[in-house]
Amino acid sequence: MSVMLEVHKTRQFLEKKKADSYSGILGCLSDNIAVDMETIVRKCAFILKKGSEISVKERVNFFYANVALSCVKPQSQDLQPYNCLLDVLCQVLQGQIPSNDILPLHFIAVALLWPLNIPMAQPAASEKLKSYISQMRTSYHNEMKSVYNGKRPVVHFFLGEKPGYNRLIHRREIEKCARKGQDNFASLWENGKIWEQENVKQLLCRVTGEVQRNVILADVRNTDMKIEVTPMFKSQISGQKEGKQVSFYIGFSMKGPLAFDIQ
Repeated sequence: MSVMLEVHKTRQFLEKKKADSYSGILGCLSDNIAVDMETIVRKCAFILKKGSEISVKERVNFFYANVALSCVKPQSQDLQPYNCLLDVLCQVLQGQIPSNDILPLHFIAVALLWPLNIPMAQPAASEKLKSYISQMRTSYHNEMKSVYNGKRPVVHFFLGEKPGYNRLIHRREIEKCARKGQDNFASLWENGKIWEQENVKQLLCRVTGEVQRNVILADVRNTDMKIEVTPMFKSQISGQKEGKQVSFYIGFSMKGPLAFDIQ
């Protein structure tokens, strides 16, 4: 009974801190809310270890909490090893997923399992990314259309050059680079000049692909597989011939991966 009570109190703590949902965790990260993410990760891990009825939502929150912690304190001892997190993620993806958890689970799966990140031990996961992205777009349209009402999807992370958690560059890191210049982030974002800054270029991984109608088929290193990526600004590929080779940066949104700075 004492363990059950402790698990209950832990869940109440996470709810109070708005860390009982993926959106709450992302919100704490994006809005720079003063939350001890190490404590959040420990609380999530405690529930997974001691809880008797663990929901898919709680497992998903554990993934988001670790990714958020990696952004604010990458050297933390509480951070789950990257490959271990991928193993748990792949296990969850193979089980029954409630409809309400499909969108957040597939979003974090696409971001963490993007082919450049996947160890050789998990090659099968990358083959399912196309399916996850397709389901994400369907879920986004069904669940989020009333919230965003035609607005551009929020980009939470960008694909970086380094391995492990460092592959995911949070939007705040890009903003920090922008603050070093004279213009503010909003104007640099809108006019595309943010991608011209050398410190931003050094953070991000530039991907190649080919234009196919209104999308880009992104190349995957060392394989013949290509993954569909939607341009953030479709005007950047309008008028381009089918099969035109381009390069770009990848941003991860709930609507699927997006292409930025297409050249």
